[in-house]
Amino acid sequence: MSELAATLVPPSASLIAAGSEPGVRFDVIVSEKGKPIATPSQWVPFGQEAVFEVPDRVRIVATAAVPNGGTSRVEARMYYFAEGVWVLDWDASMDAYIEYTPSFQRTMEDHRHRVVVVPRAAGRPASG
Repeated sequence: MSELAATLVPPSASLIAAGSEPGVRFDVIVSEKGKPIATPSQWVPFGQEAVFEVPDRVRIVATAAVPNGGTSRVEARMYYFAEGVWVLDWDASMDAYIEYTPSFQRTMEDHRHRVVVVPRAAGRPASG
């Protein structure tokens, strides 16, 4: 069984630090039959796609625009794998205050997977 795992960054790190490149951190939780199988996180600059995949199970493509007036246009496309192909299950978008706690949550049409996508404004993580 393939599993993806990533260390989640503490919520306090989601604040955009002065002088750092602004962007968005997506935290994702993928559950299969009620049990978490992957909890990856990824930071991307505003406007760039973040792609998450649990091979042969679920794929998520998410993006967030530069905030305008406090809100950011956030989009997420969720796919499940069936009969050798990726099937688009949900294409969602919202205008959200990503400094708070918005999320996309979906129980997939395959009746096996549940996905939670949480976008947060964040500065580029320090390397090292």
